[in-house]
Amino acid sequence: MSLKHFRLAITWRQVQWAVLGAAFLSAASAIVAFTTLTPAEPVTLGVGQVAPYDILAPISLTYESDVLTRLARQAAADAVRDVYDPPNPSVLRQQVQHARDVLTYMENVRNDPYGTLAQRVADLRAIEGFTLSDDLPTTLLRLGEREWRDVDAQVITLLERTMRDQIREDTLPDVLARLPNLVSFTVSETQAAVIVGVVRNLIKPNAFLNEERTRAARRAAFEAVQPVTRNFLQGQIVVRGGTIVSEADLEALTKLKLIQPPDQRLRILGGALMAVLLITMLGVIYARRYHPALVENVPLLIFLSSLFLIFLAGARLYNLSDFFLSRVYPVAAFALIMVALTEARAAFAASSALALLIGLTLNASLEITVLAGASSVAAILSLRRAERLESYFMAGVVIGGVNIVVGLLFGLLENTADPTRLLLIIPASLLNGMLAAGLGLVGLYLGSSLLNMPSSIKLLALSQPSQPLLQRLLREAPGTYQHSLQVANLAELAAERIGADAQLVRVGALYHDIGKLHAPLFFVENQAEGVNPHETLSPRDSARIIIAHVVEGEKLGRRERLPTVFIDFIREHHGTTRTLYFYNKAVEAANGDESAVNPTYFTYPGPRPRSRESAILMLADTSESVIRSKRTRDKQEIADVVQEIIRTRLTDGQLDESGLTVNDLKIIQEVFVSSLQGVFHPRIAYPTLPPRDTQELKVLPAGTLPPTEEGATS
Repeated sequence: MSLKHFRLAITWRQVQWAVLGAAFLSAASAIVAFTTLTPAEPVTLGVGQVAPYDILAPISLTYESDVLTRLARQAAADAVRDVYDPPNPSVLRQQVQHARDVLTYMENVRNDPYGTLAQRVADLRAIEGFTLSDDLPTTLLRLGEREWRDVDAQVITLLERTMRDQIREDTLPDVLARLPNLVSFTVSETQAAVIVGVVRNLIKPNAFLNEERTRAARRAAFEAVQPVTRNFLQGQIVVRGGTIVSEADLEALTKLKLIQPPDQRLRILGGALMAVLLITMLGVIYARRYHPALVENVPLLIFLSSLFLIFLAGARLYNLSDFFLSRVYPVAAFALIMVALTEARAAFAASSALALLIGLTLNASLEITVLAGASSVAAILSLRRAERLESYFMAGVVIGGVNIVVGLLFGLLENTADPTRLLLIIPASLLNGMLAAGLGLVGLYLGSSLLNMPSSIKLLALSQPSQPLLQRLLREAPGTYQHSLQVANLAELAAERIGADAQLVRVGALYHDIGKLHAPLFFVENQAEGVNPHETLSPRDSARIIIAHVVEGEKLGRRERLPTVFIDFIREHHGTTRTLYFYNKAVEAANGDESAVNPTYFTYPGPRPRSRESAILMLADTSESVIRSKRTRDKQEIADVVQEIIRTRLTDGQLDESGLTVNDLKIIQEVFVSSLQGVFHPRIAYPTLPPRDTQELKVLPAGTLPPTEEGATS
């Protein structure tokens, strides 16, 4: 990236922070100073209230009433009837043709010489889309041949006559009800019943609602209404005492300046802005010093800021002045979401700020502030990392218990503590805990889905064998699927031992080789014995195909919206190593002249592992592949191979950016050796059984497979 581009990126990031900060400050200040944005003293009259006395106009005034204009325009638009298109003749032609087909089928059923009466009745009832009354099929079958001919002709005639007129969906029942009156009087009652019973199944709407023309007509009617003006003379009654104040009345009172904002509006709004600005500045300084990665993640900041404002606004809109409701409001859910998406210290800072602003919003209530803060701290300490869904239930119980203690503490400190209110604290607090746990799970799911983050819920879902990508691996590249499972087990054990994210690296290992779906048969674990497509390719082409699984895996992962850290696993699990097997073949083909071979064609694009989890995956992937390809069963040989792989990766600089320490590598080596020895331990050689009857046991010789591209890089 050039210096110019770098400066542009920095500038754009600063613009994002500025916009986000301004929006947050404005919204939070408006919520805290909510009462200043609504009518207050001396005004006490609102829509729906009863005017206590006659209110007179202090001045003469004429104005355009937005309320009455809106109501008049809406009434004009609602009065416009739906506009339908003219009858569609193609519907009639279609139904007439359908009628001929049905009548032909009915005639064939009538003339079936082998069918019983019950069978022919069943055949008539099987006509798709037809509903026939109980006795109609029997009546139809018992008609004489001449009577049937009359019915056949009358069905087409009645259908054409009826569907030439407009038939809408809403008028269809009326049309069907008039059918008996339209049948020719030349037929008998029995024939008329059959005709009506058949035709009613053939009549369909032929005129359909034209939504565009309807909208246009309503829009024209809406716009045709002129603005409504109201005129008041000085001393005229605006709202009569004893009447209910309407929206138009309140508008008139506002226009006449009988309703004015309080004088303290700017003062309170300024105080709220100062409080929010102070807390925000402290939060930004704290985040930049201790959580720089969080500051750089703008989408996550937007999501968390939105949640912060939602919970702050909820405290304002939710009736926290009510004793029971104030103890049910699940503010700790914000802390649960924060600690699951970030980490404990960031969640503690944000939750403390939220508790302070909630207390300030509710008239500086110390009890509400302590209640919100204590429940949030309890949520953070009880959940920590959301590794299991059961943790949320336990966190809910802890939150409820802390709320009970805080509620009883403040209740007992009051001189006029009511025993009934004290008992009410217990169920309210437990309900608070359960609501917080539930909202925490919902928020975590939304956050991980919207931000595509590898949360515990996301990882749990991605680890299921029913996932489409894993199913594709199982079906199209079963060897790669088994290899990924083994690598996942190795990596998980190693990550647990050194304190890395074991769940993340396990699930990431399941997807690290999805790029092999692009050409699964070119990888040894998916090849049948004796079949190797690389034998017909040059070393350069073979290396290109092998290396491409990283590039194709990245494309597939992005297309399937895998979390970004999984894309990093795919890109980094080979680092910038070479496919030595094909590189050496190329050198051999060049008569040993290494200068004639461009190593770029045999080198993975990288980058090198940039996290402990990614480095563990690289080492586990290579170790499992090499041990499997060598088919070694000797414990010491397995230990030597693993040690050589780690030494080579360390010497090549592949682990320089991973953050792994020498002690970490020692522990990883021990875990790998122990696990691989358990997987590839020697099997007992069972004696050959004598043949039984005609069955003969045959021992097939094991084929020899070329080394894998992972093994070749060791």
